[in-house]
Amino acid sequence: QLSIILGTTAVTTTPTGPVISAFWSFDNTTQDLYNVYNGMLVNSATYYTSTSNNQQPTPVGGVGDTLYLTSALNQSVTIRSPFFNLSYTSFTVEAWIYPLTLSGDNDIFGQCESTTGTNLCLYMILRSSRLFMGFSPNYLAGVTVVSTSTWSHVAYVYNYATGQQLMYLNGYLDISQSNVDPYQGQNGSMTIGRTSILRGSNFFNGYIDNVAITTRAKSSGEILDDATLKFYFSFDNPSPSLDSGPNSLNGTISNAATVSGRVNEALRFNGASSYFQMYGFYQWGFTTAKPFSIAMWVNPVSLVGGILVHMSDSATVSYGHCLSLMGLTSGGQIMLQTWYSNYPAVIGPQLSINTWTHIVYTYSSTNGVQLYVNGIFTVSTPSPSFYSSGYVNYINIGSSLGCCGCPNMPNIVFQGSIDELYVYKRELTSTEVSVLANP
Repeated sequence: QLSIILGTTAVTTTPTGPVISAFWSFDNTTQDLYNVYNGMLVNSATYYTSTSNNQQPTPVGGVGDTLYLTSALNQSVTIRSPFFNLSYTSFTVEAWIYPLTLSGDNDIFGQCESTTGTNLCLYMILRSSRLFMGFSPNYLAGVTVVSTSTWSHVAYVYNYATGQQLMYLNGYLDISQSNVDPYQGQNGSMTIGRTSILRGSNFFNGYIDNVAITTRAKSSGEILDDATLKFYFSFDNPSPSLDSGPNSLNGTISNAATVSGRVNEALRFNGASSYFQMYGFYQWGFTTAKPFSIAMWVNPVSLVGGILVHMSDSATVSYGHCLSLMGLTSGGQIMLQTWYSNYPAVIGPQLSINTWTHIVYTYSSTNGVQLYVNGIFTVSTPSPSFYSSGYVNYINIGSSLGCCGCPNMPNIVFQGSIDELYVYKRELTSTEVSVLANP
């Protein structure tokens, strides 16, 4: 058996053979992360990256490049050798897509031995603006409309042990089917941006990023994390700045050190130039009122105030669109505020020196700002919107790098330790918060 832990989710599966994986970041290359299933651009397909304030086509992680395909030019990526065997086994296919147009079929991924045989031609496409995937005659037709000009996470899971196939959109199950015979293709190239059904008329038009394939059936929790967990930092040695989430967006440590933490090691902040910085949070960039959640363990050594979480346009100085989202009041109470008219804020209980406390900040336009302390809902305030900055944002932990967007919160650097930092692109449920608070 194989046990896998990702973010807050643990799953155990029984594969039919060695687990094989491939990942294409399209950061100016078609090379597989593991340098095995390397591809090539077809018909002069290109890569694209935009400036941080150029809205959606920015790569989905906010860093690097993305694959840019023009359907009128029949552009795609082909991976010819070695053969990636998905037959008679469980597998999961995932991708981030940004369609510019949706008309007819729009191909995302394929592998085909024969278009006339049974269970020999695998495809993931958009048909009638919905996900459509399978291996004829076993296919799933999605029910949720996929939007143009925005990033969407798409995933397909086939479980060989149960004969079930499932399709997900943005982390949530869209449709499923049981009693499905396995895919049986024994040869054929993998293609990204086209498939072999309706040959020549169904190339993808837009951007594709971070395509991943593995020969095991991922759990629903893993798919949800892949789609919505933006960062996860355990701060454990030997690589405390390593992002252990699905996006590998490693952070930067400035004058902070690892110490004994709530779970293994933590990061200790102890001076004016002490902070931790992340880049690539898209959620505050280009659409208002997008949900998010921030969770962490906090152990203060001072209760005279302290910035815990600050967003900013800049990596080196706080200016422009910026706000201190989470911190301590001058009396050591937890404070959350949101970027909206008059900065709606909530104040929670006072922390205790040299004591670990779990804090979660969730936001949605429906529930507003919510504070959880040690897994228990504590206080909330309405906030029907959350402004957008027009940029892919930096998140600073422990300092604001200067006072900007701190109208209600003392602009004081945090003194103490922080551990197990999670940033999500969704509003966590109370059950999920409880899991994080009880590691």
